Amino acid sequence: MITTTEKKLYKVLRNVGIKRNYIKNARSIDDLYLDDFDYRLLVFYFENEFNVHLRKKDIKMLTTLPAFHHYLGN
Repeated sequence: MITTTEKKLYKVLRNVGIKRNYIKNARSIDDLYLDDFDYRLLVFYFENEFNVHLRKKDIKMLTTLPAFHHYLGN
């Protein structure tokens, strides 16, 4: 069962233009094929959707989808 947080995270990823099959199969953020601009856009959407502010050191730790999920405390 998908939680509300997961739905929001998938919404953020889709807003950046990441294909659904990439999201499902990603083991790391590299598997999402983001360039620098897309990654910054992902951070922007993430901060807005979840009402958080990511520090540079936090961003570097968010290398997998589970890491994003864990960062939110879920």
